[in-house]
Amino acid sequence: MDSLDREIIKNLQDDARVSLRELGRRLDVPHTTVFTRVKKLVKNGVIKKFSAVLHPHDLGFKLNFMVIDVPETDADNLAASISACEEVMKVFKTSDNKVIVKAIVDDSNPSCLEGVMSKIGDYSFTVHAVDDVVKFDHNIHDNFIDNL
Repeated sequence: MDSLDREIIKNLQDDARVSLRELGRRLDVPHTTVFTRVKKLVKNGVIKKFSAVLHPHDLGFKLNFMVIDVPETDADNLAASISACEEVMKVFKTSDNKVIVKAIVDDSNPSCLEGVMSKIGDYSFTVHAVDDVVKFDHNIHDNFIDNL
């Protein structure tokens, strides 16, 4: 990955709707070069997809984080099982055998987390409801990209 790839990534993170022709103008390179580079970044899995970023709170939903204590032998299976639930947005595994789940909650449907809860079974867990999102950012900071 060279400096042009990094600049393309930074620009697309900021606005994935920008045309590749416009991006070429911004970066002072032919749009065909930008097209080829973006295609390669997608093929190599650096760019996963182009999509709208929605903020759950703006749509009337709440977020919950669940921290589940799991024996090491069960962590992979539990994480995979929970990942299949539609209300689950992200699943993380920690080095100390915890599975952390980020789930969206519809306040008008209090039973919406029952599917997740049923998969947890007898494991010890805590639910942390999010009342306010202090920072909501899906971008990787430019300084990190510059150091690739």
